[in-house]
Amino acid sequence: MDDTLTKFKEVVDEEIKSYESMENFYTLKQSLLVNGESDALWDLDAQILTEAENIRELSKKRKEIAKTLGDENLSMSEVIEKAKDLNTSIVASLETQRTKLRELAQSLAAKEETNLTLIKHGLTMVEKTLDIFLETFLPQSKQYNKRGQNIENDKSSISSIMEEA
Repeated sequence: MDDTLTKFKEVVDEEIKSYESMENFYTLKQSLLVNGESDALWDLDAQILTEAENIRELSKKRKEIAKTLGDENLSMSEVIEKAKDLNTSIVASLETQRTKLRELAQSLAAKEETNLTLIKHGLTMVEKTLDIFLETFLPQSKQYNKRGQNIENDKSSISSIMEEA
C-alpha cells in the first residue's frame, strides 16, 4: 500500500508537469493572439492537443492506481487522509501537490477564458474588415438604379404613379 501511494504521488507529479507545460502553451497562445500571428497558432494548437492527450493518459494511470486504494475517483484530500494512516512521510508532499493543482486549475481556467475572449475579438475584427472590403469592392445596388444614376436624385423612380404628358 505504501508503494501504491508513492506511485500515485509520482503520477500526480507528472500531471503537474503537464499542466505547467499547458499553462506555458496558453501564455504563448495569448501572445500569438494579441500579435495576430495566426500561422504560428496551428503549430501551438497541435502541441496543446498533444499535451492534453498526455494529461488524459496520466489521468487514466492515476485512476488505475487510485482504484487499488479503494476508489478510482479518489480526491487528493481522500488520498492525503489515507496517507496519514499509511505513510506520514508522504503527506506533506501530497498536500503540496494538492495546492499546486488548485493553483494550476485556476490559472488555466483564467488563461483559457482570456484566450477565448481574444479569439472572439479577433473574429469580430475579421468580420469588420471583410465588411469594409465588401463595401469597397461590391457596387451598392441600393444607391444606384440600373442606369447607374443615383436613386436619391432621381425622384421619378420613387413614385409608382406615372404622370401622363
